[in-house]
Amino acid sequence: MEMRISAVAIALIFCACGGESSAPTSPSTPSTFGSPSPPAPPDPSPKPEWTVTQSFVSVAGPDNCWVREQRATWTGAVFPDLETSITRSDGQIAVESGWFQTNYKGTYSGRQFSASGTQPLEGGGRPCQDGTVFRQEPGVSTLSGTFSADDQQMTAMEVNSYVLNTGEPVTYTWGWQARRRN
Repeated sequence: MEMRISAVAIALIFCACGGESSAPTSPSTPSTFGSPSPPAPPDPSPKPEWTVTQSFVSVAGPDNCWVREQRATWTGAVFPDLETSITRSDGQIAVESGWFQTNYKGTYSGRQFSASGTQPLEGGGRPCQDGTVFRQEPGVSTLSGTFSADDQQMTAMEVNSYVLNTGEPVTYTWGWQARRRN
C-alpha cells in the first residue's frame, strides 16, 4: 500500500533524517515513503476543516555543518493550503492532517491551546558536504497557538526538538497560519 505524504511531511522527515532535497515541492505532489499504517475508519461526526500555511522560521543548534546546511535548506520554505482538521471539545484539542509527520493532541482554554505530537519524530542523518557525520536522535514536536476571536483563524508555532549524537540540541521552528474553510 502506498501513502501520500506532503512536501511538509517530506520536509520534516528530511529535517529529522537529514535527507537531501533540492527545493521543497508543492504539497499537492504525491510521494511514497515507508510502510504506512492502514487508514482509520471515517469519523461519523463532522470535523471543522481548516487550511494551514506552514512557514519555516528557524533552526537553532550548535554552529556546525549540519545546522548550517539545514538552515540554508529550509530558509524561505512555505507550504500553503494544507488541509487540516482541528477538533475542540471539553478542553481537549486534536489537530490532524496527512500533510504533517505527526498529529497533535492537547488542551485549550479560551482561545489559547497547546498540544504535543502523538508520535515521536523520526531520527536520522547523513554526512555534511564536508564529510562530518551528525545524527539526529528521534525527536518530539509541540504546537501552541491562539484562535481568533471570531474563531475563523488560528496562529501557532510548531517546535520540533532533537538531540544530535554529540548530545547537542537542535530545534526547528515552523510558523502556522490557519483559516477555517467552512
